[in-house]
Amino acid sequence: MAADDALTRIGTMLEEMGARFELVIEAVSGYGGRLDALRQELFAQFAEVGSQIRFLSEQIGENRRGIATARADLGAEMIRLGEALGRTRVEFREQISAGENALRQDLQARAAEAREHTTASAARAAESAGEKLGELTGAAARKITGELQKTNKALANLVRKFERFDDRVTVQTRDQDQRLRKLEQRRKSAG
Repeated sequence: MAADDALTRIGTMLEEMGARFELVIEAVSGYGGRLDALRQELFAQFAEVGSQIRFLSEQIGENRRGIATARADLGAEMIRLGEALGRTRVEFREQISAGENALRQDLQARAAEAREHTTASAARAAESAGEKLGELTGAAARKITGELQKTNKALANLVRKFERFDDRVTVQTRDQDQRLRKLEQRRKSAG
């Protein structure tokens, strides 16, 4: 009986162990299913992250191409603006020079006309004065001579004023040229 009891105990123990083993197998198979689901979810998430990374890489590539295109366009525009500015600067200098030359020639022509007119007027006045000098007294002749001298002085002053004006225009033009050169130098050093 002791052997039967031992066998019964062993049988009971084996049954309990079998039941527990079945519980373990159930638990493990439940974990296995969960592990498979978790593995599939991880693979799906990795695939999603991979597609997002691929999308971001494509966007970065497009942005880089856009930036390169914008840089090229900006460089071309800067060159075009530089050329236009250079042409404008040359034209401006030519216009200033032409204006200066025209003004100088006009002033010289007016001064020459004024000299000729005054000289002719003085000659006519002297001739007329010479004719009338014989008729006039010595006091009247001195008065006319004094007036002629005043007129000649006024004419000389007027010619000097024209020349000073011409000199001022020349100085102002040179100052403007110097300012333009300084602006150019600053722009070149800044660029």
